[in-house]
Amino acid sequence: MIDVFREVREQVSAQDAARHYGLTFDRRGWALCPFHNDKHPSMSFHKGRFRCWVCDVGGDSIDFTARLLGLDAMGAVERLNADFGLALPLHRKPTQAEAKAARRRLEVAEARRAFEEWRSDFINRLNAAYREGHLLLKDGPDMEHLTEGQAAAIQMHETFEYWSDALSYGTSQDQAQIYRERGAIARWIDKVLKPC
Repeated sequence: MIDVFREVREQVSAQDAARHYGLTFDRRGWALCPFHNDKHPSMSFHKGRFRCWVCDVGGDSIDFTARLLGLDAMGAVERLNADFGLALPLHRKPTQAEAKAARRRLEVAEARRAFEEWRSDFINRLNAAYREGHLLLKDGPDMEHLTEGQAAAIQMHETFEYWSDALSYGTSQDQAQIYRERGAIARWIDKVLKPC
């Protein structure tokens, strides 16, 4: 028998549910909390879960949906099943084909979750490298005494910002291209962020 709660949690992250039900995210991946009168993003998302750091509400996609829509846990599972087209057999034993499809969906969900974790970490590293270049340009660097990392920070300043924006807001094709080039990009980041 399929554990539909586990299936839903594996296939739909809290961030997926929040995005589907209308929340928007800032550059860091934070959102205004819909559970209190939020003026500044206070809800974070990590590893498929959410947490509001003001009203201290947290949980997974089922918890988020139940709280947002005023449903019990099973009602939230049914709603997520319908809204995300999961086709989970909620009230009967699944056929062999359904069980195989469910396993495949879990594999895809795990791959997506791993990509999202990489994407979040890579955006943070890109932003750190961007800040290095930004601070150097703001302070007017001594061009004769630049380290290799400082020169790279200045040279790649706008490119780091472009890559960060593409990973944050770009199309899946843009994100896939950056993922394919992640080794070369990481070498530029490392050159900037390495200790002097």
